Amino acid sequence: MPGRKSSRPGGFRHWLILTGLALLLVGLSGCQLAVAGQPLPTRALAAAAVVAEAGVPPTWTPVAAADAPTPAPAGTRQTRPPTNTPRPIPTNTPFTPRPTFTPTPTITPTPWYLTEADFAAAYGLENALGLEAFPRPAGDNGWGVHWIPTVKQSPAVIDRFVAEAVKMHLKWVVFLNDGIHVGDSDYLVDRLVANGIMPVMRLYRSDTSPYDGDAGAVVRHYLPRGVYYYQLYNEPNVNDENRQGFSNPNYYARVWAQAARQVVDNGGYPGLGALSPGGAYDHYAFLDRTLGAIKYNGDADLLGRTWLSVHNYQGLRAFDDPDGFLMFRKYDAIVRSHLWRSMPMIGTEGGSYSPDPAVEEAYLTFQYSYMRSAEPYFFAFSTWLLANQEGGSYDSAWEWQSLFRNGFVHPVVTNFFYVNER
Repeated sequence: MPGRKSSRPGGFRHWLILTGLALLLVGLSGCQLAVAGQPLPTRALAAAAVVAEAGVPPTWTPVAAADAPTPAPAGTRQTRPPTNTPRPIPTNTPFTPRPTFTPTPTITPTPWYLTEADFAAAYGLENALGLEAFPRPAGDNGWGVHWIPTVKQSPAVIDRFVAEAVKMHLKWVVFLNDGIHVGDSDYLVDRLVANGIMPVMRLYRSDTSPYDGDAGAVVRHYLPRGVYYYQLYNEPNVNDENRQGFSNPNYYARVWAQAARQVVDNGGYPGLGALSPGGAYDHYAFLDRTLGAIKYNGDADLLGRTWLSVHNYQGLRAFDDPDGFLMFRKYDAIVRSHLWRSMPMIGTEGGSYSPDPAVEEAYLTFQYSYMRSAEPYFFAFSTWLLANQEGGSYDSAWEWQSLFRNGFVHPVVTNFFYVNER
């Protein structure tokens, strides 16, 4: 047919190509058969041989087979090692007594462990403080107590129970201040500081809504009197402590940072509100997410001068139960997973309760004795509660948890505190 091309020339070329490929394969198989039974050289050894033949000294050493990385099994997902793995949790390591400040009769406490010049040289505003830079009381033994569940007491009550705190060798007292109001706590603060006791002020508010005004005003008033530690809010993982009716670490991170910045800007140390071990929102998860939210919001700089308030209630758990008195160890692991360092912790509530005072005494004796060799970041432990109705409270709800009651002094006071200084 017109225009049809012959297929013979193309077929002949195809036959020639196939014939050449066949001869090439036969030659290659012959080479392979010639070395049958001998292992082929590894890529590293073969490369070394090529370099040697060329008369050039090798510039590297072949990797031994035993040192070579083992490939992952097929289908195995490769992941990077976690970058926030907590460091090993410290155990009951004895600590070295730290330098202390000594209040004077005129109530002008030395503000730092370090001298002011050394402190300024070591820590700028951009630096996180070391544990040694946070103020501690003279002769610190880590023994504290939660004071009285009212925001104001009479001078007579204050004189009576400050004298008891001194006789019990207590060095830390946690008390309630009426929000950011100033004035009502003056006499209490002055008496505590004059007797060498470190005051820890909780800016009491019934929920986690923002404070009504400038929290810095409280610091400006009380820092010169010797109050360094300011706990902001309390148990934010409890639904009843939240105006919206449920716990929210993201919300808490925002309102806390707002007040914390005012505290820091005026020279104080803001405390993250203690978490309830029995709160509706798991306290470990709440702490983890709060710290994450603070960093996410751009407020991580505040954490360099922050301490964590702890409610390490033991109940009647075993002494070594990690979720009882020792729960601060888990808190420390969470903190270090975010900051790669420990944060100071101050127990602001805690203790054990039983119908049998002897059982309570055994638990409290263990808890306070532990402070003789506590972890360096756990500054103080404070049982709830020193006094209730004897301190002027009209609410009987906490009476059975008080060390001092009408006609009753807890045996741990007379058998342990009075007779021990540490």
